[in-house]
Parts: sequence; C-alpha cells; structure tokens
Amino acid sequence: MRRAIPLQQLLMAMILLLAAPAAGAQTADTAGTAADSRPELRIVSPVRLPYVAEQDGGAAGPAAELAMELAREAGFSPTVRIMPFQRAVLALEREKAIYPALLRTPDRERKYVWIGEVHADQARFFFLADGPAFPDAEAARQASAITILRGSELQKTLATLGLGNAEPNASEIDNARLLRHRRVDAWFALDAVGRATWRELGYDPALLRASAPVDDFSFWIAASPNLPADAVARLRAAYQTMRRDGRYARIVAPLAALN
Repeated sequence: MRRAIPLQQLLMAMILLLAAPAAGAQTADTAGTAADSRPELRIVSPVRLPYVAEQDGGAAGPAAELAMELAREAGFSPTVRIMPFQRAVLALEREKAIYPALLRTPDRERKYVWIGEVHADQARFFFLADGPAFPDAEAARQASAITILRGSELQKTLATLGLGNAEPNASEIDNARLLRHRRVDAWFALDAVGRATWRELGYDPALLRASAPVDDFSFWIAASPNLPADAVARLRAAYQTMRRDGRYARIVAPLAALN
C-alpha cells in the first residue's frame, strides 16, 4: 500500500514549483534592467542616402551605423528617430541629441558641437545624358530649373553663385525623380548623395551625368549645443578610439567607394 505524502511536504513542493518561474522572470527582468542601465542618447536624422536610410522601421546606412556604434562605445544606449530634414535640425537644436551626418559649414560652426568627421564630399550639378549639359556653374545659369534640398547648405551655395533658378524640395528622392522625369534640367546635390539616391531608385547610372565639383563639403557627427560637456568628451574619445581600431574605416568604406 502506497504511503500518503504528508500535507506539509506537499504544500512545500507546490510553493517551490511556483517560485521557480518567478525567480526566472526576476532574473530576466534584472538582466533587462542591467542591459538598459546605460543613459539614452537620441540620434535624429532624415533619410539621406547613402549616409542614412530607413530599413524595417529602423535606421541603416554608414553614418547611422557609425553614430550608433559611437554612442555604444561612449557608454550610451542609442535610440534613432528618422524625421524630415528641417525637423531633425530643429530637434538637434532643442534636444540633447546627435545628428549622424551634418554638413559642417562656417554658418553652423558655433551653432552645434562637432564630434568627428564622417566623410568629405563635393557638390555637383547632375543632369541627364541625353538632355542639356551643365558642366559647371556658369553653364547652369542657362537651366530652366535646378532642384535642390530645401533648407540645406547647398541652397545657400546656389544663392552665393547668383543662381536664381533653384526649386527647393523636401527630399533628395523627390529631386532625383524630378530630374529623371525631366521636370527640371538639373539637380544640385552632393556627389555621394546624388549617385546613391539614383541607384536606390533603380535608375540607370548611364543616364546620369555630373558637372565638375562646384564646392567641397564635409559631413560630421554633430551634437546639440546643450549636450553635457562630459557626454561630448566621451563621444569624442570614443570617436578617436574607433579611428584607431579600424571600426571607423570599416563602417565608412561604402561612402568612399561611391566617389
């Protein structure tokens, strides 16, 4: 005859059984808390190929990857927000954030804090191979319309050159489409940006021609002016570490391949 298990032992066994998953859940929660214990650092940017792209609801592209890796190296937990260009610049001014690839210009020099260079690029006029040719800025004066990214430094460059035939638009993708469908004669953009956007849209690279370089620009990782000084120091130190250990060169290699 089988002996009955004492009630006290049975209750104790049930308590231990119920406690086991709870302990596992507590361990998982603790691990999650530990993983998220680093301070958050916001990264704000528009889609600007090839530097920053939006993929599966997140950010991709060399500049986005560099900014995220930089934040982690500096001890932060990065979160990326993709938004239109002008909203991203406004967020950079008002929030405590970094911007993965912003053109560094004299007008912006004192407006933001500069962490490290991403890539040097050149501004050019793009035009169609079977359309009117604009090999330089002087020839571009004859264009009926030149599309350009609204609010960008390139818009100021055209104004400095005295070109009044610019038509600003909200995105480089829109600008590429306007040129491809012959709604404009030329598109003024950065070399890597223009070629990558054209390729992303599936257009034939043989249809695209470019002028001689009009101006030199440099994309930098920029930080908000109100980002704490210790955070800026950590980011700059992390950038130098990544330059030394080869991560920077590996991440930005696709940009150099476009030029």
